[in-house]
Amino acid sequence: MAGLMLKFPAGDRIVLNGAVIENVGRGARLRVLTPETQLLRLRDAIDPAAATTPVGRLAHTVQMMLIGELAPAEALPDTIAALGPLRHAFVAGDDRALIDELTVHLRGGQFYQALRLLGRLRQREAVLLSVARA
Repeated sequence: MAGLMLKFPAGDRIVLNGAVIENVGRGARLRVLTPETQLLRLRDAIDPAAATTPVGRLAHTVQMMLIGELAPAEALPDTIAALGPLRHAFVAGDDRALIDELTVHLRGGQFYQALRLLGRLRQREAVLLSVARA
């Protein structure tokens, strides 16, 4: 098993299974061999103050479940319910397919994969909001 290879520069921080790890030396390389490891680079983390849109708030919630700050058993029903209104807001077929895939990942407890899809949906949301403001 090859595992996940991580490269991060000095001063970079990651959350690994709920523990914050900081590289205090030069650039480092780590290999994570344990499957289903919950990993988030803090520079990719969504600040709660910046989660001001529906997709942003949803992404922040999923992020909190990923790093163990929210119990999935408690947060997941509301998170999945929040996808319903998004299906009405995003009418393009590929966006709805993305939301369907997101639902599958959330129900399967695959929060990292869900966050990756939410990143794409956040980009689409930004485009739609910019068009609406114009």
